[in-house]
Amino acid sequence: MKKEEVNMSFQALSMGESGTMVYIAQKILNTIGYELKEDGIFSLHMEKAVKSFQSTIDRLVVDGVIGYETMKEMDEVASSIV
Repeated sequence: MKKEEVNMSFQALSMGESGTMVYIAQKILNTIGYELKEDGIFSLHMEKAVKSFQSTIDRLVVDGVIGYETMKEMDEVASSIV
């Protein structure tokens, strides 16, 4: 699968959404050092954590939405910690 295909198939996560992918994103953010409730619900607190993370990476747009690039960066940062 090409990078563009992965990018296009990734479903962005944003405020109000819930489910397994939100839960996974919460676990990754908690590994990085954010203190989120791991309940699978994309809350206002989670949106603030995502914006905070995005602001630490120059090439990311600070919008509070976890798109492909944000998830990739979160994963890379978390992997370097573990």
